[in-house]
Order: sequence, then C-alpha cells, then structure tokens
Amino acid sequence: MISTEHVLNAQKLNAEFLFALHAKAWEGIEKLVTLNVEATKAALQELADCSRSVLTAKDSDSLFRLQQEFLQPVAENAAQYTRQANEIAQETWAGVAQAFVSTASEAPGNLAALIASAVRPAPAGGEGAVEIVRSTMTAATSAYDSMQQAASDATTAGMQALSATGAGRHASGKAKGAERRASRPH
Repeated sequence: MISTEHVLNAQKLNAEFLFALHAKAWEGIEKLVTLNVEATKAALQELADCSRSVLTAKDSDSLFRLQQEFLQPVAENAAQYTRQANEIAQETWAGVAQAFVSTASEAPGNLAALIASAVRPAPAGGEGAVEIVRSTMTAATSAYDSMQQAASDATTAGMQALSATGAGRHASGKAKGAERRASRPH
C-alpha cells in the first residue's frame, strides 16, 4: 500500500527540485543584471570622456580622430559584453541541467520503493503478477536511464555548440574590425 511517507517524500523531492531550479535561475539573472549595470556605467563614463574631448577639438581632423577613437572601443566592448552574457547563459543552463539531472537520478529509486511498498501486501498466489510489475519497472528504469544519458549527451553537445558559436562570433568581430581599420585612410 502506498503510504503517506511515500507521498511526502515525492513532494519533498519535487520541492527541492523547484528550489534548486529557482536558485540557479536567479543566480543567472543576478549575474546578468550586474553585467548590465557595469556595462552601462562604463558606457556612460566613455561617453562623458568623449564629450569632454569633442568640446576641446580644434578642427575637423581632430574631431574625426576623436570619433574613431571612441567607436573602436565601443565595438570591442560590445563583443566582450556578448561573450560575458553567453558565459552567464551557459553557466545558468549548466546549473539548471545539473539540478534536473541530480533530481531525475533519484526518481527511479523512489518509484521502485513506491512500487515495492504497493505490491508488498499482495495476496498469496499473486507472485506472478508482482514479478511482471517488477520486470516492467526494471525495463522502464533501463529505458529511463538510456533517455537520461541521451539527454545529457544532447545538453553537452548544445553547450559545446553555443561555446563554439560565441567564439566564432568573437573571432569574426575581431577580423571585421581589423579589416575596417586597415581600409581607413591614414
């Protein structure tokens, strides 16, 4: 028979999973907000410095030079911001995936205990039916483990692809910036 203890344990496991999930999500949001605040402060400081410099420009050549000096760090800062935001997203996703995997790894054991307690008071002569339930449970657990491994592999592949995409964008941005600098008249 299914006991109140089994139901409470299942509820406790679900609550712990949700708390872990929310903690990881809020941690990622907190890091992203901090990144945005720091990026905004830096951008405002650069803008103030540029504005002061523009006010002291004496001719159009110095004004053009100041504009170029201002725009180059802006592009580099944007690329750095994108990399950092991608890193935060990856860390957050990895934390959420880890919380899911750790909770999901406990689920088959809990389900097996629940089924064992449910079939324990089976009447005499019902051993065949109990064995069918147990073998079905074993097959389901095996299938679940295979699916969990496949999901873990897919998550790892997705994280690697996201990292490669971020690195490719960074390299592409650097190459484009170098091309622009090389094509400028000196």
